[in-house]
Amino acid sequence: MNLKKLSEKLYAQVSEQLEETASIENSLEKFRSGLALVQKALAQLKIELSNNGFASQEEEIYFFKTGKPKIYSLLILITERYAIESSMPLLGKEKQVAHLESQLYFIDRFFRQNEFIFQYYRLGATDLDERYFTREGASKLAGFAEVPDVDPSFSTVSDYLFSKFMAYEKLQQSIRQEIEMRKGGEDAVHKNAFKDLKWTGDAVNMVELVYGVYETGQVNGGKISLSELMEFFGQAFQVNITGYFKRFADIKRRKSMSKTRYLDEMQQLVSKRIEDSDAWIPEDQRSRYRF
Repeated sequence: MNLKKLSEKLYAQVSEQLEETASIENSLEKFRSGLALVQKALAQLKIELSNNGFASQEEEIYFFKTGKPKIYSLLILITERYAIESSMPLLGKEKQVAHLESQLYFIDRFFRQNEFIFQYYRLGATDLDERYFTREGASKLAGFAEVPDVDPSFSTVSDYLFSKFMAYEKLQQSIRQEIEMRKGGEDAVHKNAFKDLKWTGDAVNMVELVYGVYETGQVNGGKISLSELMEFFGQAFQVNITGYFKRFADIKRRKSMSKTRYLDEMQQLVSKRIEDSDAWIPEDQRSRYRF
């Protein structure tokens, strides 16, 4: 297995395993369990790289720009979340909000300190990839803020920064949601208006639906991970879809005529609705309702 496929496989596995640790109530135990999972995946990547190397420069750029940072970002995210939770004031909503807002300031400061490469990350630029995401090119770079010494055989300066960008964007979003919840402002009220919406169908149907949304790149131009989409849909409709990889394996093992049973049912019912809605429109006026 090449490093691109291995990194994608490990990211998917670790994301699923981290979902399973979400039920651990002790924050320190949850932190240690999550950390161990990510470190194990990174160790596997390092061993594979040491044994086989890269097949091409294209593979090396993907590995340091996307493959490894997606996994390493999970380690950063776990660490930062634990640090924020463990230092959260126990009493006083205003103090807790102030604590969270200070974290947002810290994240924004990090983005501004690394403004140039952060914009490179946000824009999805590629023109400097050979300098930023190959070990040979990275050895000539200098001047980045807040970057620790890295293992030159397994890292580039930019892969570390991309990992932090990925982690901090997720952290930024979750902190803002926490602040809204604690303030109980207008946004929180609007969100609570839909709190009684629940998915009452089979959870496996939700998994099939989310895979369809993910594979067709309908959210954020396709620049969103499968685990993020699953988490969003699960929270929005209050349905437990943890272990979705196992559920997807069940979908693949279906022996019926179609494996995408739920999506096929949706397609048939929407088509029927279109046909039924056309039925009452006079033939000479139907063209007015076609888009």
